[in-house]
Amino acid sequence: MTLETVRNPAALIEITELVDRLLDAIDGELTSRSRVVDGLLDLRLAAADLPEVVAQVDDCLATLPGNTTVTNLWWMETLADLRTAASN
Repeated sequence: MTLETVRNPAALIEITELVDRLLDAIDGELTSRSRVVDGLLDLRLAAADLPEVVAQVDDCLATLPGNTTVTNLWWMETLADLRTAASN
């Protein structure tokens, strides 16, 4: 990872916009686990040049709660954490 990679504004914009779209799609108290997995995989792809973010997404995928649904509180907190990780 280089300083240029960390400060790549296009990557940060892409991740931020993706997080915003995922947050906008949240409705109610639960989200299907498959939808959360899809969102995390999309974020992993967008963060390909940011190894710290990829590692954090991998950790989220490995520790994803629930069998069929995920609480939206967990999902929103996870998205906020990933946005912060991408901007640092």
